[in-house]
Amino acid sequence: MTIVSAVQIEINSDYSAGENFIAKISGNFYTPLLKSNIYIYREESYTSFEPCSLETLEGDYYFYCSIPLYREPGNYSIQMKGVKYYSGVSWSEENITKEFVITNKKAFAKISPSISVPKDYYYNLTLVNFETKRIDVEYGLEGTTTKMVSLKEGETKNVTLKTFGGDKFENILFTYGNETYSSLVYSKLTEIPIENQTFPLNENSEEIISPAGENSQNETKSFWEILFGTPAPKNNSTTNETINKIEENLSIKNESVLQEENTIQTCEELNLLICADTEECDGTLVDGLNTQCCKGNCIVKKPSSSPWTTVGWVLIGVTAIFLIWFFKMKFSKTQMTSGGFFKK
Repeated sequence: MTIVSAVQIEINSDYSAGENFIAKISGNFYTPLLKSNIYIYREESYTSFEPCSLETLEGDYYFYCSIPLYREPGNYSIQMKGVKYYSGVSWSEENITKEFVITNKKAFAKISPSISVPKDYYYNLTLVNFETKRIDVEYGLEGTTTKMVSLKEGETKNVTLKTFGGDKFENILFTYGNETYSSLVYSKLTEIPIENQTFPLNENSEEIISPAGENSQNETKSFWEILFGTPAPKNNSTTNETINKIEENLSIKNESVLQEENTIQTCEELNLLICADTEECDGTLVDGLNTQCCKGNCIVKKPSSSPWTTVGWVLIGVTAIFLIWFFKMKFSKTQMTSGGFFKK
């Protein structure tokens, strides 16, 4: 007999190592679902994809993380434990399991975060090149004009995109060769109509995605439609003309910036030391992500002499010279006086 649970877990059937893992969890819970209620298993053994996050969007829960590169291929499952939820006509606390497979494929890049909720119309996503060569990644909001970003081997780079707002999900696609991976964006920005705004260009941006047609702005897509496939939106000719004008105004392509910009690494990534407050570097200081790194050895600081200490020693020396001169003069006068008394 098959038991249909009131709680549903929606995930892909298979994933590549390094790919974003997103699970939509919906249902009627007695108490709020916590991240500690969610477990990942490989076969029968507990494992982890940490760091993971749990977000509540439109009344549903979204559990997401990036599958580690070192994770072995095989059969996996996501399980919910210790949760009280409504099933049928009564409350239940049975564990809920959803299975998936990690293949022997590796994603060409890490895309983070897996899910983002921008606080501004412009936001950044981060790419890390997993390939052992330079790659050119095509990216953009699904159904709109795409852009290109180049990444050297192991390079980390930000790309800047623009959300349409309107309390809906937006699927950002990243393609290299015939592989495509995605990052999910949920926009809550509804105060100012985007088409009536003039946005300042960010000189540090890699690229900007321009607004697309009416369907992209007015239709609200479900999580399932966005993440697991949906027909491309239809754009009318009037909207396309508007898109072209906006794209011309918002174009900030700067190839020199794309080629030269590199993310600053931490001291640990540079394999350099961080000296304590009581130490100093006997080599060269190198700028790290949050502090300066020491390219050399950290040695204990030598106590520095105070200016007042120097003045004190000078005064002592002057006083000593004065006393020597004083007693010498006094002794000389005494000898002269004594000689006068005994003269005949």
